[in-house]
Amino acid sequence: MSHRYLPCVLALAMLTACSGGTGSDVQVFGSSTDTINRHITLHNGSVTIKAEGVPDATVDAAGQLSINGQKVQETDAQRALLKRYSASAQAMHDHAIATGKAGVDTAAEAVSAAASKMIGSDSAEQTRAKAEAAADNVKQAAAKICDDMADMKSAQDELATQMDAFKPYSAALDDANITKCRKSTSKH
Repeated sequence: MSHRYLPCVLALAMLTACSGGTGSDVQVFGSSTDTINRHITLHNGSVTIKAEGVPDATVDAAGQLSINGQKVQETDAQRALLKRYSASAQAMHDHAIATGKAGVDTAAEAVSAAASKMIGSDSAEQTRAKAEAAADNVKQAAAKICDDMADMKSAQDELATQMDAFKPYSAALDDANITKCRKSTSKH
């Protein structure tokens, strides 16, 4: 990996925006409100889901679904799925932070490798190997975000079949979101 790829590695590391041009798959992590896509946000441990024609729904960390501020009656199985849904969103947040930290480590490794090459202690091949190893750490960290999204989608799909109140929100994540996430983390 040459130094010209460093901006790409850093961009991947931060993973603050992964947009396929549609605006429906934008991910922004690290502010007070994490945006998973244009339908889903995470704020203070609560997931808010927006869907056309219905009030916003909120799922808290305890698995309580509220629609327009009103708690929805749930079974234990539904609550467990809602907890999984919420936990997946929180895991995305945590993995995004880990990806950012891996990116900082990658940048430090790239600078160190460049310095070693300039003073002649490392060959070009050694420099490239060090930078590629660091970049792989970023890719692995970023891939976890996509795994979390896939788990969130799986919980969403199960909720849609088991909970009538959740059905209007069942299109918040789709397979295209996960495919684009995986594609964006594997091409760098």
